Amino acid sequence: MISQTTNQHDARPHKALYHAVSKQLWSIYQKRVFQFWKNERALQSRQVFSKRYYLPLLKPLIQALPDDMNLLEIGSGPVCAAQYLDKGQQTYIDPLADDYRKLFPGVMPEKAIYLPLMVEKMELPESSFDVVLCLDTISDVHNPELVMHKVHHVLKQDGLFIVSMDLWPGWLARMHHVLYRIIPVLPQFNRLYSYTHNGFSNTLTRHFDIVSEELIRPQFSWLFFKKEILFVCKHKR
Repeated sequence: MISQTTNQHDARPHKALYHAVSKQLWSIYQKRVFQFWKNERALQSRQVFSKRYYLPLLKPLIQALPDDMNLLEIGSGPVCAAQYLDKGQQTYIDPLADDYRKLFPGVMPEKAIYLPLMVEKMELPESSFDVVLCLDTISDVHNPELVMHKVHHVLKQDGLFIVSMDLWPGWLARMHHVLYRIIPVLPQFNRLYSYTHNGFSNTLTRHFDIVSEELIRPQFSWLFFKKEILFVCKHKR
């Protein structure tokens, strides 16, 4: 998967190469992710983050939707941020879902459907969800482009695809790719994919229309090279 991208902080065009990582490397990364979540403080920190920063942005987006809507959260981890919306039939898909439920009994919502598998292997009916939520996850999946295809398939025609992503200046995204080519195991200590703003926008617009985008934690963004942005997308018209 090759796309021509630029970044507002690095105007020189460059090619962002997002070929799917190897299944072996993805599996190694999943083990590292599970080790991370074994620290209960990590869970508590992420729960606080979700309520403080995600929830105020998400609630206005879904308030007009019916209470019986169908919501899918991709890469929910043990946090299951959609539960804080208190709305709809919720489905959570995460390859480690069963492990998280054993690790944190009673923490994850009981009245929900759990699919312990890769998103890329998801086989659900077409146009079955009003909202698909994916928070800071696309950089961790095995094949981001295939994930977009899967979301496009299950999202209703008038549904919302709400996705957040850590985005980087072009020079840092390129550095990550170069280091991966030289030291393939490096991403297990970081993220499997690094996107620029334009690179990720291009990925989204190959499948959806971007309706809006919002910076998460704007008061802290100047401290870091990366910025997390929440995109709201719909099917192309």
